[in-house]
Amino acid sequence: MTEQMTTVAPEAGAAPVNAQPTVGETTTTTPASSYNFSDALAPEFKNHPSILKFGGDINKLSKSYVELQSLMGQSKVAIPKDENDGVAWGLYDNAFGVPETADKYDLKAPEGVSLDEFKTIMKQNHIPQGVAQKLLDAHLGEFDRYENAIKEQTKAEQVKCEKELKQEWGAAYDEKMDIATRVLDKMSGSKEEHDYFLNKIGNDTRFIRFLARMGESMSEGTLGGLEGQAGGFTKTPSEAKAEFDRIMADPNDAYFAGVKNKRNDMAWCREHNQSYVSEKERQERVAYMQSLMQMMG
Repeated sequence: MTEQMTTVAPEAGAAPVNAQPTVGETTTTTPASSYNFSDALAPEFKNHPSILKFGGDINKLSKSYVELQSLMGQSKVAIPKDENDGVAWGLYDNAFGVPETADKYDLKAPEGVSLDEFKTIMKQNHIPQGVAQKLLDAHLGEFDRYENAIKEQTKAEQVKCEKELKQEWGAAYDEKMDIATRVLDKMSGSKEEHDYFLNKIGNDTRFIRFLARMGESMSEGTLGGLEGQAGGFTKTPSEAKAEFDRIMADPNDAYFAGVKNKRNDMAWCREHNQSYVSEKERQERVAYMQSLMQMMG
């Protein structure tokens, strides 16, 4: 039994499938390593530094393109040329989540902390929302550490001051500290001035000794006069009357503690930023008013 063979004739003009070069015919191929792709480029591209760096090697060009695509990913963001490249910066801000305006930063901070200037700086530098919050947290954390360090230093100075004065004054420590505190309270022209001295030199033993000596140098029963003008100093009748009238016109004076004001209540004083008036101080104030009436004649 013979096997039937089927053949397909080639199309007219087509070269034989297994055609081989005839004797004397030569073929030429161009190795990839010798092919200079830049030869096919227009002059403005051929001589550009970005093209010249590949040395005409098509493989190097291809590799660079693939790597660039990997780095850029799916979202391609143009690099702004300078700070005036508004269009590019707009695309950058949108891609990285930079708010449109400074006031649209939604930042978390302790109550009372003003963030207007911080937000403006973040917007001017195109800082994304998430990064801005981290920068703010770091800034506030550094501030808290600094504040805590100051508090610890102040506490250490207070302990040192107290120890030194207790050793020096012994059993009289509480009494002398009370005198120094009362002198500072009453000689300060305002709460701001009082707090300034207290914060600056409140733990300075020299300052505390000075206040204690000042109070002790005044005659008994006249310390209450320090709330207005220090008692123990002679006044003319007109000066005494002016001082008397001034105190009588001031319902917040220590003379009226427990009557027209609540400065005899320590809790009330703390709440209203007022200096506390003890019963002893109130009595001293009464004695001072009596001395003023004597001077008035």
